[in-house]
Amino acid sequence: MTLSRLFRFTAMLLVPALLWNSFAFAAPKVADPVAMKAKIQARGVGQGVRVTFADKSEAKGLIMAIGDHSFTMKPRKSDDVRQIDYAQITGVHNDHLSRGQKVGIVVGVVAVAICAIVIVAVHDFNKSFNFRTLSSRSRKLGQRDQRGGSFSSHWDGRDEERR
Repeated sequence: MTLSRLFRFTAMLLVPALLWNSFAFAAPKVADPVAMKAKIQARGVGQGVRVTFADKSEAKGLIMAIGDHSFTMKPRKSDDVRQIDYAQITGVHNDHLSRGQKVGIVVGVVAVAICAIVIVAVHDFNKSFNFRTLSSRSRKLGQRDQRGGSFSSHWDGRDEERR
């Protein structure tokens, strides 16, 4: 089997697998109004919240009032309030990043910075390293071995004894 046929065969297997994954998650979520009300009540009045609607749009703001069938939300930078039914929303999330998300972002940035510093340091070290000092040793490594006629695989200092 040639390499191009192997690539085509792999692609024929991967494309349906990837498409199946998107079809499996394409079904719309059924929102449970009771569960959404419980999540809103767990947050409490005056807390920031981000809600996801059935049409995948989102709204962020402060919870102003909680009712039996809906709650009132006020966007942070606006004075108008919005009445939202529990049946309209499919998800309730925090308005801000959690502590774990913030720690993850900081760790990622620090890791990238350390990698960049190491790459620059290694590059500068290799650039400033004097390879002329190794030229005499590399010539000795490349000399033919007197016994077998092959090249020496390592330099062990016995070349001076053979001369």
